[in-house]
Amino acid sequence: MLLDRKKINRMTRWGAIILALLFLLSFVLMGVGSGTGLNVFAGCSKGSISSNSSFSDKEKYYLDQLEENPEDTDAMLALVALYSDNSIGRYEDAISYLEKYLELNPSDIDARLRIAAIYINDLSDPQSAIPVLMEATSAAPDNAQAFYLLGLAQRDAGQNQAAIVTWGHYLEMAPDSANADIIRQEIERLKTLPATTPQQQTIPGVEGVKTEEVPTP
Repeated sequence: MLLDRKKINRMTRWGAIILALLFLLSFVLMGVGSGTGLNVFAGCSKGSISSNSSFSDKEKYYLDQLEENPEDTDAMLALVALYSDNSIGRYEDAISYLEKYLELNPSDIDARLRIAAIYINDLSDPQSAIPVLMEATSAAPDNAQAFYLLGLAQRDAGQNQAAIVTWGHYLEMAPDSANADIIRQEIERLKTLPATTPQQQTIPGVEGVKTEEVPTP
């Protein structure tokens, strides 16, 4: 039985949303890096922002924070949340600040997973997600989510055999996960295909709908 691609893509998108929410909570409630949480909903006095502040005001506020302290990881993650909002869609900028954050926090696996999720879900660029996820699985070999996303990126990049191996390891780690049965079905489907196949493009914003195949770069 063929895999319901819409279902697996939908589950992945929810995973990306959860990662984004975890990032938001980490710096708003606890403070990441600097040890002091950001007052995102501060009053409207000069030098502060509120929930009703415009995008440009929020962006300027956090950029000013970074100008004062280039190592302010709270401000970096705030910009990540701001740029990766679907209504803004500045995903490359979000990745840029996640990379800056990783320079100061190289062991943060969640940041690497967030970068990969943006590449896969928002930029439809699974090839760029693969090296990020390879780093994540190497640094955190017990992180099942990293192997799940790596298998997804490999499959979407046409690396079928690699995806089979990666997802096989994922199932060893999380045999009873919510999407385990779906992954098992997808592995069986990939076994019927060549080890590598031309990359398939997707229509932005339309989950599971494929366009014509194009050669893998």
